[in-house]
Amino acid sequence: MTSYSVIFRVKVEVNVKVKAHETWEGKMYKSKNRVDKKVRYGKIKIYFLIFFLLSTIIFIILFKTNFFEINGIFVNSNTVVSDDEIVSYSGIKTGDNIFKIKLSEAREKLIKNPLIKDVTIKRKLPNKLIINVIERKKLAAVSYMGIYFVIDEEGVILYTAQAVEDMYVIEGFEFESFLKGEKIKVKNEEDLRKIIELCSLLENSDLAIIPKISYENENIILYIDEDFKIKFGRGENLSKRFVIFKAIYYDLISKNIDSGSVDISHDGYPTYSPFGE
Repeated sequence: MTSYSVIFRVKVEVNVKVKAHETWEGKMYKSKNRVDKKVRYGKIKIYFLIFFLLSTIIFIILFKTNFFEINGIFVNSNTVVSDDEIVSYSGIKTGDNIFKIKLSEAREKLIKNPLIKDVTIKRKLPNKLIINVIERKKLAAVSYMGIYFVIDEEGVILYTAQAVEDMYVIEGFEFESFLKGEKIKVKNEEDLRKIIELCSLLENSDLAIIPKISYENENIILYIDEDFKIKFGRGENLSKRFVIFKAIYYDLISKNIDSGSVDISHDGYPTYSPFGE
């Protein structure tokens, strides 16, 4: 046997041993990989089962027991609309599941009421609801064809009436449309806005009067008991003119003068004229 044959034989034997070793390692790796996959798969099954059981338990607690059934609905900050009316308008009932009710839908139902400006509804776990209400406040009544449209400071119609008491009455406007819960539509809307502002100034003042406000030939005139009128003109610089009006009114009352005409419609000195002059 030549040296070349010996070397070749040795190389072949080494290669066979190496391949055998590699084959054994490959089998071991594949076997271990299969075991790891089975372990991971088994863990996933266990995790899924735990998740499913927990989800089922939570679902049963939330929706299939009476633990979260509403047993108290509390209404705050309402003075005009009663608690019972608000709860009824919301569509929410005691016994309803606190998580099944849609708060946004209940809110939308409530603000459809013209007397309600805004609402927030909160869950108080486990079984109570808190409804916080912001009501619209009546400010004045706009007279039209024998009917009074009661409005708030934004000009929103709250309701209609055949007669009103202890309320500022606005007259002289031509209507374009009127619908409860929406802003009143009249010709010369900007002038109506100024009169509503005048009503707010009166409401927030210390004046013990409830005058009628008339819109005549695009001018604003305030009547106190028909015998005393104040001309505000087109209503420019209304806040400033209102301060002037108060000062003149108090001065006249202090002198026992409760009738006549005061003109503060211009930027010059205001004037007073007794009736009949």
